[in-house]
Amino acid sequence: MSHAYIAGASAANESAFNELIKRFDFFAQDSSVVNVIGMNNGSSGTIPPIFGSTYNSISVGRTDGAHSHGLTPVNYPGPGRQKPDIVSTSSVNATSYATGVVSSAASLLIAKAETSGNADAKHPDTIKACLLAGATKGEFPSWSQTSAKPLDTTYGVGELNIFYSYRIIEKAESSTGNVFYRGWSRQSVNTAQSRIYTFTTPNYQELKLSAVLIWQRDVTESGGSPKIYTYQSLANLKLELLDVSNAVIQISDSALDNVEHVWNTSLEPNTTYKLKVTSSSGTSDFSLAWRVDGVADVVIETQVTGADVALSLSGLYSGTTYTIRCSSDLVNWTDVHQFSATGTTDNWTDTGALAAGTRVFYRVFFFEP
Repeated sequence: MSHAYIAGASAANESAFNELIKRFDFFAQDSSVVNVIGMNNGSSGTIPPIFGSTYNSISVGRTDGAHSHGLTPVNYPGPGRQKPDIVSTSSVNATSYATGVVSSAASLLIAKAETSGNADAKHPDTIKACLLAGATKGEFPSWSQTSAKPLDTTYGVGELNIFYSYRIIEKAESSTGNVFYRGWSRQSVNTAQSRIYTFTTPNYQELKLSAVLIWQRDVTESGGSPKIYTYQSLANLKLELLDVSNAVIQISDSALDNVEHVWNTSLEPNTTYKLKVTSSSGTSDFSLAWRVDGVADVVIETQVTGADVALSLSGLYSGTTYTIRCSSDLVNWTDVHQFSATGTTDNWTDTGALAAGTRVFYRVFFFEP
């Protein structure tokens, strides 16, 4: 559901708004609907309580930063939490449109999740975790976070990137233990209990890790008519990045939010790391999504014999499909060969490619495994 509207606070409506916020979070929890909400337009405004103060939603701002941002207001549930969660571009610079873009992206992920037949994949927490873990920061030179404040005060986790999010949700659900360097998992933890996910980075350069932990704040329904809605205590979960010897590299541990985020650009290739989810207090289900991206170091060496060009490739990933493209002017490219790597190296000859007095250029195109 896309909620592209807001309602501001006043002393007269404060009690009613608090009740609406609780009922909204109960609806989100009880219906398993993904709810996407917009911030107010204008960077000087405060976070609107409707529905900016809700827990179980995805809050959206604008890529240009011209939206209300910062901390949820006092006199409403959980004051001091960071909003928005994510930002997006739109054809019209308004949060209503950006909210629709994120809602559409969520719908695409849900559609993909449904093909898996796994209810965990389309849970609102999983969809939210995948959307947030896929977001990019390159658009925002000032983007920053701390261990206690996992999101940037203006841009949240960054800008929506549906490609990266889709690449996360398309993976089968991971359990704890050894996992791929991109994926997602839905588990639960009790007080002082941890879940650990161990992954090895690919042989890429400029590696970037984005990991997001999401859990809900439960609301109970009781009584007759009218119903009584009551917030339960929010479990305090934290997310840590560890090295292979369990030394802490980075930690996200907000005391208020129900989102944790680790963003790290200093990982080493071909190195084992761990993501650790721990409950400092409380029992809760959670969804965790993560991705490691970088620049693949595929090397092409050529040898010319007459009109034939022999290509030797190294730095390949076994099982990955590669496409070799060639050009005579570095502008127009043609696919000339496609293959699935069976190891880290491969050879192919472009027969008759080089006529006398001409030049030819080659490049390799592929999706990371």
